Amino acid sequence: MVKAKNNGKSSWGVVFSYLSPFKGLLTVICLMSLTSSAASLLQPLIVNDLVDSAGSAQGIGYLPVLIILVLIIGAILNGIQQYFIQKVAESVARDARTQLVRKILRIPLDALEKYTKGDLLSRVINDTMLLRRCLTEGFVQSFVGVFTLIGAVIGMFFIDPLLLAISAVISLLAVVSVTMATSKVEKSSAQMQQAVGELSSDVSSVLEASSLVRTENAAGHQFKRLQQKVDNAWLKGIGVARLVALITPISAVAMQITFLVVLGVGGVRVANGIITVGNLVSFVMFLVMMIMPLGYIFGTMSNIAEASGGITRIQEILGIPDEYPEQLETYHENRDIRSILLDNVSFKYGAEPEEGASPYLISGMTLSIAPGEKIAIVGPSGSGKSTLLRLIARLYEISGGNLLYSGTASSDISIPAVRAKIGLVQQESPLILGTLLDNVYISGRGTDSAAAHRILKDLGLEKVLERSGHGVDLNIGGSGTSLSGGEKQRLAIARVILKNPQVYLLDEFTSQLDGISEELVVSVLNNNAAPESTMIMVAHRMSTVVNADMIYVMDHGRIVAQGTHDILMEFSPLYRELVSNQLIH
Repeated sequence: MVKAKNNGKSSWGVVFSYLSPFKGLLTVICLMSLTSSAASLLQPLIVNDLVDSAGSAQGIGYLPVLIILVLIIGAILNGIQQYFIQKVAESVARDARTQLVRKILRIPLDALEKYTKGDLLSRVINDTMLLRRCLTEGFVQSFVGVFTLIGAVIGMFFIDPLLLAISAVISLLAVVSVTMATSKVEKSSAQMQQAVGELSSDVSSVLEASSLVRTENAAGHQFKRLQQKVDNAWLKGIGVARLVALITPISAVAMQITFLVVLGVGGVRVANGIITVGNLVSFVMFLVMMIMPLGYIFGTMSNIAEASGGITRIQEILGIPDEYPEQLETYHENRDIRSILLDNVSFKYGAEPEEGASPYLISGMTLSIAPGEKIAIVGPSGSGKSTLLRLIARLYEISGGNLLYSGTASSDISIPAVRAKIGLVQQESPLILGTLLDNVYISGRGTDSAAAHRILKDLGLEKVLERSGHGVDLNIGGSGTSLSGGEKQRLAIARVILKNPQVYLLDEFTSQLDGISEELVVSVLNNNAAPESTMIMVAHRMSTVVNADMIYVMDHGRIVAQGTHDILMEFSPLYRELVSNQLIH
């Protein structure tokens, strides 16, 4: 599979790079085209003899049978050739989609978060369809048809150089006109694809918030907003259609003018005895064979220009460097990372801050966590608690300072090696399309149904397991709409427990559970976690916080206080405020 990179390539260069893995099949297509072209080029020569022999004493003899045989051979070869062309186009679309999906799963999270899900989906589906279409609608034919074009020009030259010169001048003018028009199509096509991507993003976001839209009676307002996006995409598409529509008449008019001039001038030359009727008929047939490849070329120029926006968007994603080399995913270093040290760590992310504001979400963070220690992180919203967990999980890379795992700098440990030893429960508890078992063993490594069933049952998900009698094979859908928020959190906790990590990162892992369910979940977690495992909890509930070995208070990306609950209540005004305002309750 080709590893396409933009590297300043034009749209034509990118298309050729996608075709390079299919050199063997393209060679077969070219050989078939040569044979098909030879069969086609024989037709005018046979017709020439057929017309000139029709009134002679010798008669037409075997010529009708010969021309029928040539036609049948050409038709069969063209049919097989079309199949191979379609196969190449489908394979190119497959490769482009495979590369995009692989890249989306492997680029750094901060780079991925710059794109909406709808926009990425549009690139995988719509933009690759444009690439496929530009290959099926004349791209390959425009190159293999060169053989026919050359043979036709040679045949026309031997019949009548003057008529060939007239045809060539008109065709050249058409080529120049089409080239000028396609340069404008490329820009308009890029704008159209951008508009389609924005529409896809907006529709995706509204679908995800479908219950909210309905409870707020917002369908009418959201429809009006989406209608504007639809209209914008339509206007951009109309702009492309308007430009493409200029190309078709140019080639059609050029063809018609060429035919009329050839017939007019050719008729005069037949009347003057310079060429025969058979010569004129053969010349016209050669002219058709010359014009058809030119038509493919005109169409290909238009299609490539129209697809250039999609090609650019595909290459934009493929040009993003991977988070880490793919081969590292299957090789995990056997390291102990239970001891974690953040030494003057800073982190900045996203757009430029407002004037006067700090660009850092985490600034001057120093934190030492011993093996087997259980700590709690508290603080007001936006203080950087979740960001801290993501830095430890290497979802983001630190901007400054040092992050060490058991004395080894993060830069000296591969990202997969760290994540293999970490279990992260996120507050939103995302799910993938599939069953309960698919979501518990999301990496595909080890699928112990019995163990999964036991943990899920221990966490209080008996009713979920009993639905439809499918147990852990219950299909919960992509967004998990059949599960409540609390059920999603318990499913995420089950995933982490079965992973048996060295470090637990728990981000508001009981935020959607009632008090009784929280006690159950915390009990199951403590009973299944290895005693020597490290546990870092972002929490707001008193029951979770007070049982921690140490509590750290964060504010504006810094640790501003640390200690036990009693110490912090005495010496930390912010902690007391969090407790009094029930941010910790």
